[in-house]
Amino acid sequence: MAKSNTRTDFSLYIGWTLTGIVCCTALWALTCEWDKPLLDLHSFRQTQTAISVFYMIGRPSILFDYITPVLGKPWQIPMEVPLYQWIVARWHESTGMGLDQCGKLVSIVFLFACLLPIRKLLKELSMPTASRWLTLALFLSVPLHLYWGRAFLIETMGLFLSLSMVACILSGYGKKDWRWLAAGLIFGILAALCKITTWAVACGVSGLLVLFSDGLPKRENLAWLILAGAITLLPVLPGKIWINHGDIVKAKNPFAREIIISSSPKQAAWNFGTWEQKTNPAVWEHIGRHVEDQLTAPVPFFGHWFVPLILIAGMLANPRRLPLLLIFLVGFAAGPLIFTNLYFEHNYYWMANGTWLVLALGVSLAAISEFRPKETWPEYTAAALCAVLCIAGFAAWHSKFLPILQNLPDREKLAEAWIGPIQKLVPSDRSVLIFGNDFNPNAFYYAERKGIGYPSVAGVPFPSPLFEESLTKFTKEDQLGAVVISEQILAGPDKPLLMAQLERLGMSLKGTRTGFGVAFPALDLDMLANGVSNP
Repeated sequence: MAKSNTRTDFSLYIGWTLTGIVCCTALWALTCEWDKPLLDLHSFRQTQTAISVFYMIGRPSILFDYITPVLGKPWQIPMEVPLYQWIVARWHESTGMGLDQCGKLVSIVFLFACLLPIRKLLKELSMPTASRWLTLALFLSVPLHLYWGRAFLIETMGLFLSLSMVACILSGYGKKDWRWLAAGLIFGILAALCKITTWAVACGVSGLLVLFSDGLPKRENLAWLILAGAITLLPVLPGKIWINHGDIVKAKNPFAREIIISSSPKQAAWNFGTWEQKTNPAVWEHIGRHVEDQLTAPVPFFGHWFVPLILIAGMLANPRRLPLLLIFLVGFAAGPLIFTNLYFEHNYYWMANGTWLVLALGVSLAAISEFRPKETWPEYTAAALCAVLCIAGFAAWHSKFLPILQNLPDREKLAEAWIGPIQKLVPSDRSVLIFGNDFNPNAFYYAERKGIGYPSVAGVPFPSPLFEESLTKFTKEDQLGAVVISEQILAGPDKPLLMAQLERLGMSLKGTRTGFGVAFPALDLDMLANGVSNP
């Protein structure tokens, strides 16, 4: 017995040591290029979140109908309930830290906070203690986690809330304790309001884990099973209420009414994809590359087959773990199967979904460590496999994602190319129309200006009745101060039409080149800048 305890203590020591090393290395990776602007992958989504925070600063009462001024007036086009945004705004106010860095820091805090519900969940599933630590190390070494875990996004908060919901519900059902179930309900509601796609997948995983946690439910457990199932599903109600409220608010904005209201066919196709997309092999080949390039980091001699081989080895080593392993794999597959287009277009969705693959790998490593209970080599093999995966993950991040951050411009170059020219041309109370970059908020956020990012990529022609309706909502105080057109479009066949529209809108035809396109100021501002009185 003493020998067995010694072996277990040594396995724990390996798990603790590996997790500690990974935590320190992950913290270094997550803070690399800390002062660079939010212009890396999917910058539009990061600056969309950031600009909402910017207009929350100094306004702690703003929560539900928050401002995202990128599609014209009304400026409110609420997406998720801005729990993350509200926290970032309050942190910025209390510390004075740069806004970009505040958003990154809050994301990192929630990424590390995810370790708590993961550990709780694995404990409720009777995973060996050493294997729990190995799973935590895996979680923090996934290349995609190391990249998106420091982005100005709601992803890590949504993941933390969803994982906490699953852990609390499973604990409440296992212990027959209503307090844990109540906590699961609270986390579930917050998760659905923060990131309903992440919650939806976690909801299914939670139901399967409860259903199979103790085999077929006994008669005396049926009441608790029904209660746990109801609590798992109840968050859909406040989620639906919020979506309906957001649609009512967005319907007041002409462009939002057309392209991002949830009941529109375009939005449904954007979220779930079409049947043609779901049955297109090229789509799944692209999704497969997402998985290979960012989740299952290649290992010498094995390439991307290393992760599947570990999963297969776990299935064979301890078949008793097979149902649990399959549940996590189902959770991993459910995201792209349900929300196909989102997972096709946005690789940051894989950050949350990849966690279920990490948990499946953790179960496989536990099964491998349990292969020969009386021998030591299975435990050491599991730890060695985990270490290889962690090293491969950091190597993949270093080769694929770190160069993206290193190649970003610094704030001085951004100020010179964009912030300075636009702020010089357009007063803070005037608006900007940007044509050629869709409703990308990058320019609005860094210039600290509101406006219309013309959604031509979303299928809105220019000009259009929606545009005319949007213009009528501007007052004299916040009217257009400049129109910015991308140089690519100005070089195309639509230039004469655009020049005619500039004249109609009262813009100067003399443009100023900026980092986001050529800016044509309003005539009154142009004359003022040149010392000419406005007649």
